Amino acid sequence: MTTRRLVAVLGIVLASVLLSGCVALDTPPDGDEGPDVDPEAVFEGAYVHADDLEDVQGNRTSEVTNGTVTVTERLRVHERPYVDERTEVLNASDPETIGNLYVSNATKNWFYYPDSQVAQYFEPDEPFESESVKANRTKMAERLLEQYDIEYRGTERVAGRETYVLDVEAKNETVEEGISAIVGDTKYVYAIETSSPRRELETVEQTLWIDTEYEYPLREKVVFEEPNGERIVLTERFESVSFNTGLEDETFAFEPPANATVQDIS
Repeated sequence: MTTRRLVAVLGIVLASVLLSGCVALDTPPDGDEGPDVDPEAVFEGAYVHADDLEDVQGNRTSEVTNGTVTVTERLRVHERPYVDERTEVLNASDPETIGNLYVSNATKNWFYYPDSQVAQYFEPDEPFESESVKANRTKMAERLLEQYDIEYRGTERVAGRETYVLDVEAKNETVEEGISAIVGDTKYVYAIETSSPRRELETVEQTLWIDTEYEYPLREKVVFEEPNGERIVLTERFESVSFNTGLEDETFAFEPPANATVQDIS
């Protein structure tokens, strides 16, 4: 498989670094999910976070590998749930993507590609409202809980913070085809030279690491399998993260450079 076939195209980028060694998992005894840990409630944290979470910033890296070829991107992330976001590619396997910028606020979403000097924007008919987005995410989590079996595996530290670890398993094959990476709302399309890659890939494993304090996902691992049996592993992980640092509105504003070609993709 070539690098081009393995590239993950990020719609709303995010991720985190895959470390060479994992911290030992603190697993609860059989039949004991640990004190006051409700796996389904923890899973909802991937979509609807703690009420006192005001903002998030940090570095995260996404890695996709088939064991032979590896594709990575490292990003700087700023976020205020559930509308404001800013991500910039700091380093990547593909040098042309370095510097790519995504900026989202209530009235406009910007995609800026400095290599080609193109700035694209999407303008909704009505401004996004954080509470409305939160309500939709709540409904999505409720729907997914009907489709997934959630197993609590204990705790592990990610980016210096304690996280709950969950295994997510589809209840049937139809749902299995639709499982995708959910950390930070990232949407991935795998360029594997097929007209319908989602139909070709089967999800065989998914694990989430969710911050115990702010109910925010800090790491995810998804294992896909191709029809020929080859496995593709997507890992996302924050390598550093800070919460409630007081991000300003200016962080989520963008003005394209004067020499940029501006395109309306609304």
